[in-house]
Amino acid sequence: VVFVIALAFEAMLAGTLRRWLAGRPGRTGGRPLAAALLACWLGSQGLHVWADAVGYSPVTRFTGMLPLYYPLHGKRTLAKLGWLDEERVRQARLLRQGSAEASGDLRYPLAPLQCAAPTGATPNVLWILIDALRPDAIDPVSSPALAAFRDTGQYFANHWSGGNSSRMGLFSMFYGLPSTYWQSFYDVQRPPVLLEEFRRQGYVLMTSSAVGYGSPTLIDRTVFAGVPGLKPESDEPGVLKNQQVTADWLRWLDGRESQESRPGPFFAFLYYDPPFTGDDAPGLGPDDRYRANGKARERWLRYRNGVHMVDGEVARVLAALESAGLQEDTLVMITSDHGYEFDDLGLGYYGHASNFGRYQLRATLLMHWPGKPARVYEHRTAHQDLPATLLQGLFGCTNPPADYSLGRNLFDGVSWDWIIAGSYHDHAIVEPGRIMVTQPGGFAEVLGPDYRPPADARLDAGLIEQSLADMRRFYR
Repeated sequence: VVFVIALAFEAMLAGTLRRWLAGRPGRTGGRPLAAALLACWLGSQGLHVWADAVGYSPVTRFTGMLPLYYPLHGKRTLAKLGWLDEERVRQARLLRQGSAEASGDLRYPLAPLQCAAPTGATPNVLWILIDALRPDAIDPVSSPALAAFRDTGQYFANHWSGGNSSRMGLFSMFYGLPSTYWQSFYDVQRPPVLLEEFRRQGYVLMTSSAVGYGSPTLIDRTVFAGVPGLKPESDEPGVLKNQQVTADWLRWLDGRESQESRPGPFFAFLYYDPPFTGDDAPGLGPDDRYRANGKARERWLRYRNGVHMVDGEVARVLAALESAGLQEDTLVMITSDHGYEFDDLGLGYYGHASNFGRYQLRATLLMHWPGKPARVYEHRTAHQDLPATLLQGLFGCTNPPADYSLGRNLFDGVSWDWIIAGSYHDHAIVEPGRIMVTQPGGFAEVLGPDYRPPADARLDAGLIEQSLADMRRFYR
């Protein structure tokens, strides 16, 4: 409706300007008009760059409602130029956050959480996120620490992300919601109920990220909105940034253990970003994958070297946990935000955020949950299932998961029939046997698991209606 109204208004404006220019002598008026239109464009984009940088939600919320409008962003550039004090901006955002939430359109959660943690001490939580870690990239040669962890804990062998990008992958795993809600949560800087419950239960929060918390994930204004002291991404090389995450953890854990009276349980979030290096990792020889595709082969070897490097850091993290005597008191999760493709579909796709096929959506999920036996789970699970699993399993929350997410408890053993997966501008309804992709502007496409149009490429009206209802559920 907004688009049609805007189109009608622009048509009338164009007709008026044309008649005005036609009635003027000579060719006068064109240059002032062009200058005015350019000034309007520069003004609107400049206003959005400023509002986005300082977190002024009345502007960012409005631009998010305009169809086919993709405004500019410039937080990192402004910070590098010295025109933006990120700490002062963060403090100002926190002051505005309460009023922004009250004036928002979100209805989240649908009902207050009713949680009564089981008797006894609740376990610590160590959440290790490795960017773009494919499940099939874990093996005893290139990633021995990850392989050993997988084989001795709970391994979800058919796990999928709620997005093919880091931003939407993280959003789906912490909120349990489709990516279509991301802009609304970003605009009002609303953290997930999962993190709020950790804080309400007295958990001490520790976090370190090799990629910072801003772009592209923007978790400083979503997942960790309101958390002070988040460090921006450093300019160090990729290897050093990942090593710094481990160093932050070791230093924090050592300080915690040295305290005379140990504080309450902790929630630690460590975010690694495997560096793609051209040099072979020490002691890691090449394997046989992608030998028939030179480009894919070269990228795979660099990716494999990066995973090998991060595997060594994970080994140090887990060894420190064991040395501190906390292994049996800590729920350890190792996840990835999304997958990574090396032209596996034969369509020329590399990396991620370019399609909704299984190679970009399949994600890693490994757990060591105290008291649960080692097991491989084969049913279809998704990032959207994590909030319900943790809220029910850790804190005894009795709300139905539908009050705060679209997922279910991972340990229920029920496979999803379909999930909504998103990217930066488009999203898809993913079924086991087909994928319905929706592009900006309303263009829809039905594809098979091989990402090619199937013979019966028909839209499922009932499934579309159900997905739209889920995309509206948490709005007023």
